[in-house]
This record gives sequence, C-alpha cells and structure tokens, in this order.
Amino acid sequence: MKHSPISMRHAFDFAWPTFKKHFGLFTAVLLTILAAWAVLEIVVIAGQRFGILLWAVMHLTFLILVAGVELGLLQICRALSDEKVPTFADTFAHLPLGPKFLAAQILYFLMVVIGLLLLVVPGVYLGVRYALFGFCFAGGETNLLRCFHQSALLTKSATTGLLWILAALLLLNALGACLLALGLFITVPLSVLIMTDVHRQLTTPPPTESSPIPLG
Repeated sequence: MKHSPISMRHAFDFAWPTFKKHFGLFTAVLLTILAAWAVLEIVVIAGQRFGILLWAVMHLTFLILVAGVELGLLQICRALSDEKVPTFADTFAHLPLGPKFLAAQILYFLMVVIGLLLLVVPGVYLGVRYALFGFCFAGGETNLLRCFHQSALLTKSATTGLLWILAALLLLNALGACLLALGLFITVPLSVLIMTDVHRQLTTPPPTESSPIPLG
C-alpha cells in the first residue's frame, strides 16, 4: 500500500497541543521511571554485601518495569491519537508484557549496533525500517518476528522521510538531555507523540477518489 509522504507538520500539530493539554500525565509517567531508578540505586547501594547477584536481579527487574511503563506510555499516546481520554493507571496496564517488550527492545538494539559496526549504513537502515516495532507491539502484535515484519512493511515506502524525522528527534532529545536532563520531560513525550502520529499516517489507508455522480 502506497502512502503520501510523511508530514512532520501534521505530526507536530498533533503532538504539541496534545502534550500541553496532558503535561501532568506525561510528567507523572516520567517521574514514575525516575522513582524506579532511585529505588534501584538505593537497594543496590544498601545491598552491596549481597554481591553481584542482587545487582543483576535488581537491574533486570528495573529494566522489565521500565519496559512495561514504556509500553503503557505508547498505549496512552495511541489512545490520545484516537481522541480517547487515558488515565495514569493506564501506565501500568501492560506490565505483564514488560519482559517480552524488553526482549523486543534488546533485539532492536542489537540489530542496530551490529549494523552500525558493519560500515554504519546497515545500522541506520535497520534502525529506520524497524523503528515502529514498539507501536506494532502496542497495537496487539506480541509475536516479535511479526512485530518487526509489520514495522518493515509500514516503513518500506517511507524510509527517507522517517530517517530525517528520527534524526531530528535524536537531536531534540540530545538538547533536552543537555538541560540538566530536565528538558527530557518535554522532549521525550513530544517525541513519542510525534512518532505516534507518524505511525497513524502510515497505517491510515490513503484517500481514494470518489466515483463521479452521473447527471440526469
């Protein structure tokens, strides 16, 4: 299925007003991740006498929790795109899928890193083609291979446009991180909302011309 070129303006026009309207909700989600990290550090420091085992268990637990929260964030953004009204409780609605989503994230990371080591270009290409795997997962496709396959199909005719959008979002979040990381409270939700609209643009069938109504 062919689509019109991705519209960054359309994505931003959805993302910015939505972010401003639901700023408190997005801040609460990110503070949840920050609180989980703080608990992780406290437990790891307090339990140093237990050695590497506690360190490994706590970090794995943290990563699974964050993956589940990230999945909840994707679902919140999808709901906003559908003009629904999500709540903070939706952040934790998909925690049981945290381990599987974490596995998908690790797989994506490995593909990109290995591709970057192979003369950079393959890593960039794989990063773009499979960039929407999270939205496919959040859409209900929890089989990892089919999830990545769906992303590849969606981005097949939009690779160049998506590459520039991802590059712009990477720069945006780098700037957010430079502002004592406080800027990430703006740039991260804004980036997810923009990618939500990009995914919506690529999954919405292109308009078809209506047949002319015969006269007389």
